Amino acid sequence: MSTADLVYDEDTAFTLADDAATISAIVRRTPDDRLRAVTIGDWTAKEVIGHIADMAEVYAERIRRCGAEDRPALPSVDQDAVHAERHNNDADAMTLSKRLQAAHAAIVQALQQPSARERVGLHAEHGPVTAGWLGAYQARHSHEHVTELQPHFPPR
Repeated sequence: MSTADLVYDEDTAFTLADDAATISAIVRRTPDDRLRAVTIGDWTAKEVIGHIADMAEVYAERIRRCGAEDRPALPSVDQDAVHAERHNNDADAMTLSKRLQAAHAAIVQALQQPSARERVGLHAEHGPVTAGWLGAYQARHSHEHVTELQPHFPPR
């Protein structure tokens, strides 16, 4: 899927908020053993939730740095190394949800002003990217995973 067309706008902000709320609803109504039992690919649902939170924190920090620094270097992140380090399957599910909510809220807050969205960082893989592009990338990434999770945990 192309990333060239990623734009941060009001709809993107709502996607970030909605996805965090969806994860919160899932972890509030789902027993921990079920979050560990459902698998999506090689990861449990709980690990996917942890991954979304982990990457949201990475992207929130990247966006923060774009606003605070002049063209900061944004190194690649090895998601498998982060996964192995964090042990999200053993984490408290509500804590994972709260981490996601906080990171997505930080992204939305940082990108409220259009000028903030134009701040540039130098991504190790994508080259020069704007803070807005980073916010849109995280929104799309999060939404893809939330869409994978939803059928396994329908509202009651």
